Amino acid sequence: MKREERKLEVECCTIARTLGLAAVKLEKNGNKGIPDYLFIKKGGRSLYVEFKKPGGGGVVSPEQRFWADFLGDSHVFVDSVERFEDVIVAFFHLLDS
Repeated sequence: MKREERKLEVECCTIARTLGLAAVKLEKNGNKGIPDYLFIKKGGRSLYVEFKKPGGGGVVSPEQRFWADFLGDSHVFVDSVERFEDVIVAFFHLLDS
């Protein structure tokens, strides 16, 4: 994994944990295309995230596309901290009272 992508993962996981989410690194276990992380809110609502090279340009493999389609609305590709913040606030309803 490239250093830029790893830095993005670390920053996003720190943000998620600060907001009370669990950040779980997923193991591939021979399954190509599995998302990088699973973020879970207390109660079980879950979001799968595939981190891509910051600034775009990250290639989506056919296996990654399969998982994105299979997981539907609970999967997202992220290539910036800003995108991650927008996605988790919306997905987990973090601004709701």
